[in-house]
Amino acid sequence: MTIQIKRLTAIGNGDVIGIDIEIEHDGNSQRTAFKILSSQYAKMKIAKGEISQSDFEEIEAASEICEAYLRAVNILSFGSNTAHTLILKLRRRGIDSDAAKEAVEMLRIKGYINEDGDLRREIERCLRKLWGSRRIMAHLHSKGYEDETLSAAEDELSEIDFGEICLELLESKCDEIPNDPKERQKLIASLSRYGYSMSEIKYALSNFSK
Repeated sequence: MTIQIKRLTAIGNGDVIGIDIEIEHDGNSQRTAFKILSSQYAKMKIAKGEISQSDFEEIEAASEICEAYLRAVNILSFGSNTAHTLILKLRRRGIDSDAAKEAVEMLRIKGYINEDGDLRREIERCLRKLWGSRRIMAHLHSKGYEDETLSAAEDELSEIDFGEICLELLESKCDEIPNDPKERQKLIASLSRYGYSMSEIKYALSNFSK
């Protein structure tokens, strides 16, 4: 069996290299095409002409990573994602786990994934919704942030006066505090679902002045 690279082509702005390969075996010929990133190509010692089976397998693996990388870039064009979430989305699209992880790591190195900056923006969005710290942390956890990043988020949230934010939410929800015990309990339950502790809710109730 002989394997030959018949053509190398720069695609688009040159970030991707197309590789046309011909495989001959027992008088039969088969053509196949791969795409790899130019950064991958620069590290691989390949050129037009005959290549080994190991070279072919290296190109095939690089092609899987390239596909994962391009799909990840497309996903990120619609909004920020954590590395964990991005890998899950790639796997749901049929991308091999190792290729997904490799592609996401490449994007992280290039600065496409900035979890610290994304985290702060996500916290700001939650605060604009007047969420309490417990709901914010649950939301961040569901977004797939790493434990170290979540720990930093807890530290940042500890500096915020959520009693005052709970009061702001309460004043936006009602004109007066209900006297009926059942209605009052419903209000407390609603504030709790926003992620506020009982002490923060009591502060808001006692300082309500509408």
